[in-house]
Amino acid sequence: MQSKVTQSNIASNLGLQLANVAHQSFSMLTKYKFDGDWEVGGQAVYRSKVYGGTFAANTGNELPSYWRFDAFVEKKIDKNWTMKFYAQNLTNKLYYDTLYRSAVPFVAVAPGRAFYLITTAKF
Repeated sequence: MQSKVTQSNIASNLGLQLANVAHQSFSMLTKYKFDGDWEVGGQAVYRSKVYGGTFAANTGNELPSYWRFDAFVEKKIDKNWTMKFYAQNLTNKLYYDTLYRSAVPFVAVAPGRAFYLITTAKF
């Protein structure tokens, strides 16, 4: 996605890339069902560099690109209930979600390696 500011009250913002929008991104999720009620899967996520800012990009501040890898195991308990063990950011990669430029610029650090146990019910 190629983003740019086309209208702004601040003339210097015109033509700049929007803040916190990656021009290239990729996500692929795959899973394999075996033994009737079990599934195992994985996900790869890529985001290209992004420029930080509030409304438009500040050409001097950017966040680097990153890859993130996740995995899960899911068990169907019965026709209404499933449980999933999900591991996010398997490599414990340090990456940043956003970069804001205000009176004091700051970044939001993405979660490191994390594990979740998820129960789903269908009614």
